Amino acid sequence: MKKFRKSFQQRFISASSSVAIGAALLGLTTNTNSAKASSPALCKDRLTQTTLQQNIFSENNTQTASALSSFNYYCLGSPDKFEIVIYEMGLCTQNPISGTPKVFSKDNCEVTMVSTSGSTADLAGKTVPLPSASTRPANATYTHAYITILNEFGLRGSISLNGSVYCSTNDGGVNSSVGCTAVDHTEELDSFDESFEPDFGPENMPTGGKVAALLTDSSLTRAANASSVTRLVGVFETNSGSPVVINDEVNGVEVELQVSDGGYGIAFTDAGVPEDFGSAPFKPVFNTF
Repeated sequence: MKKFRKSFQQRFISASSSVAIGAALLGLTTNTNSAKASSPALCKDRLTQTTLQQNIFSENNTQTASALSSFNYYCLGSPDKFEIVIYEMGLCTQNPISGTPKVFSKDNCEVTMVSTSGSTADLAGKTVPLPSASTRPANATYTHAYITILNEFGLRGSISLNGSVYCSTNDGGVNSSVGCTAVDHTEELDSFDESFEPDFGPENMPTGGKVAALLTDSSLTRAANASSVTRLVGVFETNSGSPVVINDEVNGVEVELQVSDGGYGIAFTDAGVPEDFGSAPFKPVFNTF
């Protein structure tokens, strides 16, 4: 199992595809599908995509190194698989992560989905049904949303540079053999820095909005050390600062966690050769209906 040990400048949390939260008048249902975000460059913004298919670029290794030299030889692409275990989701009228040291509180939140044992969802291009809520979220202006997930992620992906294909291995490394096949790998997040750091953000996303996170134990209490981490609470500013307003005219709210071209971190050597695959941030987009 590969452990997450890089700073935000290289990667953060993960997800892929999207999560759609539909709140009907009598309850809330959740489905998953796609995600995106982070401060590193998007691969497609620095490299030339040759087809509509993701992670296929025309640059060779030397050209890739030149394009990414000012981004620590790192960019964000798309995963073929991004599997997470979701325990809870909700909407909040203010940031639920606050204080010194930071803590997570649902005092100003409406829980929209709960799965006590956890619902496994591969978010890469798939739709997965999740448990529905028993009640409709109350009328309010929601500035933030949160998601509670297991601190482990199931990933898989590849990248093509000028016809040379690089595939993920079972430890998140790279197989460059001709005709290689991408292999599933697992990433465990137990710190946001080399030394133990359970807090992250809030940080601005390049596509708008902010993200913050807290590593906790199973009771959602701020983790005291890396060995006690079992959950990750991610908090998002809704719609880049445009709150989600639920009133009598609204039947529900849908949120898409975007990660295509952004949910898979790819690290390169200074010669432009892919050397590592890992998770990356996602961005939620909210719509009421």
